[in-house]
Amino acid sequence: MEFLSLEASDYESALRQARSEYGNAVRIHTRKDFTKASMLSKQKRCKITFYLVESKPPVSVVEEDPGRIEVFDADAYMQELLVSNDVPSSLHAEAKQLLVADKGEHSRAEVEIALLQYLFDGVQFEEEISSRYAVFVGAAGVGKTTISIKTALHLRSQKAKKVALLSLDTNRVGSLGHIRQLSREFALPLFEASHEKALSELLPSLESFDHVLVDTCSFSAKYEEMKPIQDAMLALLGEKECSTYLVLSATFKESDLAAQLQIFSPLHIRAGICTKLDETRGIGTLLGFTRKSNLPLLFLSDGQTIPDDLHIASASHLMKCLQGFSLDVTQFFPSA
Repeated sequence: MEFLSLEASDYESALRQARSEYGNAVRIHTRKDFTKASMLSKQKRCKITFYLVESKPPVSVVEEDPGRIEVFDADAYMQELLVSNDVPSSLHAEAKQLLVADKGEHSRAEVEIALLQYLFDGVQFEEEISSRYAVFVGAAGVGKTTISIKTALHLRSQKAKKVALLSLDTNRVGSLGHIRQLSREFALPLFEASHEKALSELLPSLESFDHVLVDTCSFSAKYEEMKPIQDAMLALLGEKECSTYLVLSATFKESDLAAQLQIFSPLHIRAGICTKLDETRGIGTLLGFTRKSNLPLLFLSDGQTIPDDLHIASASHLMKCLQGFSLDVTQFFPSA
């Protein structure tokens, strides 16, 4: 399947130009809105990537015997992909509507492309951590401490940054012991603060680092006891150059993801970090949640190995986690 691209001032203009050249055979694959800057001005532009379908697409058949021909059922195949990738049932009808829109027969490839377009449309990605203080929040057991170590090593080795760790989770012996062990193993400076005054006294020492990654208390029944103390410390960091990242498990249900976002929304979440991609059967729930919440993704983690199992979030990496697709991932998201 060949993909074509063209650029125009906006999406509608680009679509009209494509259809003026190729007619109704045009099927949009991706759309990218961007700003093109010159010395004197900035212009908004839109680039679309599309493919062409035949006016009468071939019908896929399976001949079980000379007298019987089975027609490919696009709707049933779409349903199979939705279920196998754990796409929430509340989104099934909307996804299938993409097939109804063309009012024609569809091949297996067209069904897959339509679903890919639906799943990734609106999914956003954060490029990097730019603030000095990066605060990781989330439920108990999602892997905040491990993510903080992986992120610190990524910033140190890939970005040549001077990085330190700051633990606000000092009341749980197990958690503090874990981050102390990892910080020693990877030679990362570790600071600890159990209350606002202690943190205030540490701030001058932290100013010499490019990034300080903050490991916080987990949300649990006991979190309510620690919440006022932690909130005071986070408010103090909020006066500095600070961003908050919500760590989410790919194994969470749709309601779990929504609940976590609601709990931590007062902290003005900048982006999400997804862990445990290796422990889930499908990522449809995660994709549906990020589309609905408009929460960008920063990192993806698919294992406990430090630092290898950390990846910059991208459509390319997420697509590799999809189940049942026959299309080659490199057609859609070639490596840079």
